[in-house]
Amino acid sequence: MRQQFFLGDSSISELLPVLRRYAPERIFLVRGKKSYVTCGAAAVMNEVCGSVTEFYDFEENPKIEDVRKGLSLLVSSNSSLIVGIGGGSVLDMSKLLRFFYSYSGEATGCKFLKEKELLPLIALPTTAGTGSEATHFSVLYKDKIKYSVEHTDILPDVAIVYPPFTYNNPKYLTACTGFDALAQGIESYWNVNATEESDEYAKRAIQLLWPNLPVAVNAPTKQARDKVSYWAGRAINITKTTAPHAFSYPFTTYYGYPHGHAVALTFPFFMQYNCMVRNSKLQCSLNVDAYNEKIKILCDLLSFSFMTTYGDMVKYIMKLGLSLKKVGEPFNLELILSSINMDRLSNNPRIFSPEDVVSLIHSINSNES
Repeated sequence: MRQQFFLGDSSISELLPVLRRYAPERIFLVRGKKSYVTCGAAAVMNEVCGSVTEFYDFEENPKIEDVRKGLSLLVSSNSSLIVGIGGGSVLDMSKLLRFFYSYSGEATGCKFLKEKELLPLIALPTTAGTGSEATHFSVLYKDKIKYSVEHTDILPDVAIVYPPFTYNNPKYLTACTGFDALAQGIESYWNVNATEESDEYAKRAIQLLWPNLPVAVNAPTKQARDKVSYWAGRAINITKTTAPHAFSYPFTTYYGYPHGHAVALTFPFFMQYNCMVRNSKLQCSLNVDAYNEKIKILCDLLSFSFMTTYGDMVKYIMKLGLSLKKVGEPFNLELILSSINMDRLSNNPRIFSPEDVVSLIHSINSNES
């Protein structure tokens, strides 16, 4: 399935023509709670929409119970189109509802049966970075365990990426979602599944985000805010993510870190780890010389010294205001180990050993940043 997408200040003008094309009798709107009004989306939707059923009574990081509740409301609403407006959790919820409206099967499994036609789905992100509007997978939590539901029919039909929806986001949210996007671009580039196409998307995302994200966080300008990285989502839609994302989920589930901050906790470690590869440690199809050439290009994009990647990444993350210092009790090694997403870890270019896990947890438990 190919997605139609519109980017930039003029993109919102495409919403009404898209709605007219689908001619829905009733719209099912999946949205954030307060953010829907504060970002300006409510005013836009009130101008262009007629009959609407709204769903916003769910927690961040979609829970299976909330998906079931939303499905019940969707079925009873007799809607013929879904619109998702919000951050990553809202868009993931809209994608899950569209998919499980038409497909049967265990939500945490991998076998699904299509029983009725899909409802069209339009996605409008209100945060700059999760990439959910551009991917064919969604995050779902069951009993505090994170699952990734993956299918081509999860990808929204239309993505409208309108930067002004992000202008009023607070500093910390901008830092978290923006770093998530930057991490997606970097992880896609060093990924075992990388292709020429994904590399181009990844490099485009990195070039947009790397210089502009600190500005958007600390001294926001329209120009910096407009560097919304749809392209990071396009990149991981091909490759998926790697080790930093694989380790991030228990930090969110058990320690309450927002997703982007959770990814940042391990990123300096993996930046160094994946830049220091020998033949015995490489698990991707590239030979070590070709891989190291890619890493050199990546370091050039980031203006990093090859030998100081850890420290350089720590400094960058600190500029975003994302603390890397553990407050309170140290992270529990066994808890982290039991919750690693092995599918994402398998995409990492360098093989990861149990000893490496111990080193990683020690490094973030002892971080003084």
